[in-house]
Amino acid sequence: MPDEHFRELRTVVLGGTGFVGQAFARGWANASARPSRYLLHRSHPRWLNSGETEIQNVDLNDPAQVLDALRGHDVLINLLRPDGSGWYRGVVEKLRPSFQESGITRCIHASSIDVYSGVEERYVREDTRPQPVAAYEREHLAVESLIRGSFPETIVLRFGAVFGPGGRNLVSLAEEMRHAPSWKIALRRSLYGARRMHLVSVEAAVGSLVHLALHRKPLGSQLVLVTDDHDPNNNFAFVQDRLAAAFSRSIQGLGGTAPKSLLKFLLRLRGLPSQSIDRRFSHERAAELGLPSEAFPDRLEKYAVQLAATIGRYGE
Repeated sequence: MPDEHFRELRTVVLGGTGFVGQAFARGWANASARPSRYLLHRSHPRWLNSGETEIQNVDLNDPAQVLDALRGHDVLINLLRPDGSGWYRGVVEKLRPSFQESGITRCIHASSIDVYSGVEERYVREDTRPQPVAAYEREHLAVESLIRGSFPETIVLRFGAVFGPGGRNLVSLAEEMRHAPSWKIALRRSLYGARRMHLVSVEAAVGSLVHLALHRKPLGSQLVLVTDDHDPNNNFAFVQDRLAAAFSRSIQGLGGTAPKSLLKFLLRLRGLPSQSIDRRFSHERAAELGLPSEAFPDRLEKYAVQLAATIGRYGE
């Protein structure tokens, strides 16, 4: 990486037009530097038109154009996402020579803990072998492998279920809290109350990206799990409680949670690993790297209130 007394690191962002990308753009507000260029290949959201960052539309099927857009930068933040169709893997394979020739020294690559969906282990660390099940998950893993061989230093961040304004995680639970009868909420709580949710606030996800982009000393290629799983409240019952409070629903007296053995049995009937109900993801490496950790209950409560304001409280 360049000497810190010489110049600021130059960062280029590939993709990032969704809600995580929008939060990421806001997350640089208090940083010492901002991304110098965004490379877009599909949509061009209005929130990017701040005038502070160069926006360049690129054809991902044109390696020469992408190479020209990448040159002159030190850090690449890759926020592109797969959809299971295979397009993402094909594009990255085509762009590998461009990545290798770009002169970029560090790539921060956004991936997902979904690649562990089939594992039997209850406690997942960075050295746990992934076992993807769906095509989307397999594509994530394949792209990780391609990216690792394309830059001198590659940091793969496997994010949990990111929640926050503009995202889809927790929206269906919020809509259920707004409209569903009490018996249905009680049944869901009984079945899923103890299940781990593996959520991570968008603020924590963005903080990790910004922190690593601005880190000047070499970190070496590595994999990092980024979730709020170290918080014991990251479970279905706690999330449901916070949503109930935000939507003015009384769920007192609806009953407790069913034994875990029942939910494990139901999962086995569906051909899913029963360990997934209490699986936890390690926070050790993220803590060692000093990645920002937001207060999970506070972020969840704030988002629940925002959802209630958008969807409408129960009875309104």
